Amino acid sequence: MVNRSITWLLCPLLLWAQEPTELSKDVLSPLVVTAQGGFPEPLGKSVWSLTQLKTDDLLVLSRSMPEAMTGMPSVMVQKTALGQSSPYIRGLTGYHNVLLVDGIRLNHSAMRSGPNQYWSTVELYGTNHIEALRGSYGTLYGADAVGGVVNVLSGKPSFGYGEKYSTGEFFGRLSSAERSWTVGILGEVTSGDWFVEVSHTERSFGDLEGGSDIGRQPNTGYDMSGTQARLARKISNNAHWVFGFQRAFMDDVPRTHKTIDGLSWEGLSVGKELWRQLDQDRELYYSRFEWDDAGGWADTGQITLSLHQHGQERNRRKSSNGDLIDDRQGFELDDLGFNARFESDEMHWGKFSYGLEFHLESLSSFGSDFNNTSMVNRSYTQGPLAADASYNRYASYLQYAYEHESGWKVQPGIRYSSVHADLKEFYTKNNDFSTQSAPHSKTYEEVIGSVRVRKNLNEQLSVFGGLSQGFRPPSLYDLTSTDETSIIEEPNLNLKSEDFIQFEVGARHNAGPLSLSASYYHTWIRDMIVRSPYLDAASGKTKSVKSNGDGYIHGLELELGYEWSEAWSSKLSFSWMDGEVQQLLDDNLTGTVTIEGRNFLPVDRATTRLMPIQAHLTTRYQAVPSPWMGELSLLAVGKADDLSLKDETDNSRIPEYGTPAYLLLGIRGSYAWDDYSKLTLAVENLSDIDYRVHGSGVNGAGRNFILSLSRKF
Repeated sequence: MVNRSITWLLCPLLLWAQEPTELSKDVLSPLVVTAQGGFPEPLGKSVWSLTQLKTDDLLVLSRSMPEAMTGMPSVMVQKTALGQSSPYIRGLTGYHNVLLVDGIRLNHSAMRSGPNQYWSTVELYGTNHIEALRGSYGTLYGADAVGGVVNVLSGKPSFGYGEKYSTGEFFGRLSSAERSWTVGILGEVTSGDWFVEVSHTERSFGDLEGGSDIGRQPNTGYDMSGTQARLARKISNNAHWVFGFQRAFMDDVPRTHKTIDGLSWEGLSVGKELWRQLDQDRELYYSRFEWDDAGGWADTGQITLSLHQHGQERNRRKSSNGDLIDDRQGFELDDLGFNARFESDEMHWGKFSYGLEFHLESLSSFGSDFNNTSMVNRSYTQGPLAADASYNRYASYLQYAYEHESGWKVQPGIRYSSVHADLKEFYTKNNDFSTQSAPHSKTYEEVIGSVRVRKNLNEQLSVFGGLSQGFRPPSLYDLTSTDETSIIEEPNLNLKSEDFIQFEVGARHNAGPLSLSASYYHTWIRDMIVRSPYLDAASGKTKSVKSNGDGYIHGLELELGYEWSEAWSSKLSFSWMDGEVQQLLDDNLTGTVTIEGRNFLPVDRATTRLMPIQAHLTTRYQAVPSPWMGELSLLAVGKADDLSLKDETDNSRIPEYGTPAYLLLGIRGSYAWDDYSKLTLAVENLSDIDYRVHGSGVNGAGRNFILSLSRKF
């Protein structure tokens, strides 16, 4: 069924066409591509809230890609484990945010619902920058683009002028509290028609050292390696081919909060499992042809063919009735993708962007256990997801942008999406291996729209905003999961698609030493798939019941920068948000909703892991041409005590009265003794406090000394 949309708003705007305005000189830099689907646009001219971060500035302090986003407005980077980080963007995480690498979608239908481990598989070294777009952008990026879209981008291939030359780079990092080392090496060869770039990174982390009271957090370390390669062929001055490959492998990543190594900090409960570890192996192959300045309706274009392969295996040991049980489960997923995006030349009535895409996913999963006492080994039809399933997406979109000489920019868009799921082998209930379901097919269709506007009030100040829709059809995880994370999942074939509408209004200012970006947003939630906990009396375990619920999330964001002098500058970011969604309270006496013979009472509670108030301040000294740089940082996070029903039962990660507030101080300094070498020393958490990002399974690092060296040759 095609859901209602706000596309009725687009028609009168498409008819409003007058002479286009000239691009303002003050907003030509920096260029961003995510807001326009891969085509460059000045950040100051975007109708979206978007932050760009250079990778070179992130590698020292960020051990993983998600943690590089720490301190961004409306972004909270939760850490289920040392090697499992997931950002909450405008109150949403997991499969409610889209992750891209060089514009290629990494989201797939096996992604878990909550904070998950998949974003940590993206290696930062070898990339150029991150673009984080906050807001619902389903028109351009389809399903899951609700909280935001994050694009990890490589540098643009550079071709020489007939001469061949090569460059290289070494990067090393040591960290005391992480007991870690990182080594990365990168090489680049370019000629008049060819470009080759290869990078490889090895990372090893020991047991994480918490603050002064917690100390060492046992069995939290892991190893990781990442490889990236690109080969580009110049076709003409305005066109080239790119062939790319990426691989990331994470080995034995522990998840300790449900094990005997969990912390009792602030009254947290210690788990009963002996250990739980996760392997991930992810590979991406892609070929892209792109061009610009061709004129006409396909003035600029990108055609991409990709194959994304993701394998995951979880190994766990637990005690059951005096027996030691080792269980193993995992999945293998292949995603064949095609994406064609085009942008027209500037015409007297505006500029059009349009495209089509498909993703063909095939999934298999496996599971088994071994009883160390009886020596009995059992294999199961499926693991955490259906043993055999496919999930195919098809979509097309059209977006229009018009700029008027009065300073107005109007950007409406519309998208049609169709999803078809074939479920061949799966269980109907968790741990009931005698009730394998008959094959099922599910189809979901959506038509959504958006309209965004920007008005230049003067050369330095502009306002922007609009309405935009997001959606998410039930994934293979929603439909067939029997996974055990914080609570036990149950399959559900009756779920409806989720729908979201976000209103946003904001302002940007950039003049002289002052830069400012501020916005307010309100997201209306309809039919969000919510997991509510209940205690199963028969097994004594906490399980979840899935339902569709309505609600909202709204918040304020601020980014402020000021240059005190040529050498001194400061940046401040601030976030506040609130929200709630309908959930089901386990109440067998007065409950009005009956599911599988049990009564539940609908209640409105906070969304899961609602982000507390946050402020991040940095002040930097960097005089030109001095080789020295110094920076002081302050991160203040409020108490997180507005909890969902699921949060209230997650007592191995969230204290009974909420996650305490904290204040982190850090300093960093670097010295570049020539144009090719830089040495950096940083100290995080100077006061060595014990703290935890809300909803995390481990505490943050205590006082942490970080030493890094980069050398180009």
